[in-house]
Amino acid sequence: MRTAAFTFIELLVVVAIIGVLAVVAFANIGNMRLYSQRTASLSNMRQIGVAFFTYAGENEMRLPRRVTDTNSTGKWPRLLADYLGDVRVYASVGSPDNYLARNADPLSDAVNNTSYIMNGYNDLGAFTNDAVEVRVNHLDRPGQVILLGTPRSGSTHFYMDLLEGENGNHEDVLDLTHYGDGANYLFADGSARFLTTDTYRTEMWLVDKTFAVP
Repeated sequence: MRTAAFTFIELLVVVAIIGVLAVVAFANIGNMRLYSQRTASLSNMRQIGVAFFTYAGENEMRLPRRVTDTNSTGKWPRLLADYLGDVRVYASVGSPDNYLARNADPLSDAVNNTSYIMNGYNDLGAFTNDAVEVRVNHLDRPGQVILLGTPRSGSTHFYMDLLEGENGNHEDVLDLTHYGDGANYLFADGSARFLTTDTYRTEMWLVDKTFAVP
């Protein structure tokens, strides 16, 4: 009596199935790693959000100003550092060029070495006027106003300015796909949320909702 054996075709089918399962498994591992990094960075953003509001609480509810003088001290990473338990939250998790990987100074006032870019209040004229201030308790819809986003790799911008650059910072500097199909954002109500490129809106950077984006 002959024992049944796999034919060559059956072996090819089995190998093909194993190959497909392996590809699916590796894809899922990659997606899980990206999700884990994204979640860890959201936690970091929330901690920075606490620093924003603690700073505001000690300064008559004023958020850090947009500093236009490139030689001045007191850019937002340094201002908030005293309110953070660990400045390593300034490094975006999973980014190969974050300040930890580059051994750069996250508190530099000359170039932004953090993984985040702050709202420059461009619609209020802060790009040319250091006196412009934003108070948390004066924002009508804080859950719709972005405080921090993620700049593209290599950017040294501290502030996201709608009108700066050929197309505006929101197109020239901002990284909308930092975690695949979207990026993390910190909002003026203290929440940190992941927005896909489909749900992100440039208008979320507006403090004055009557301002028209050119």
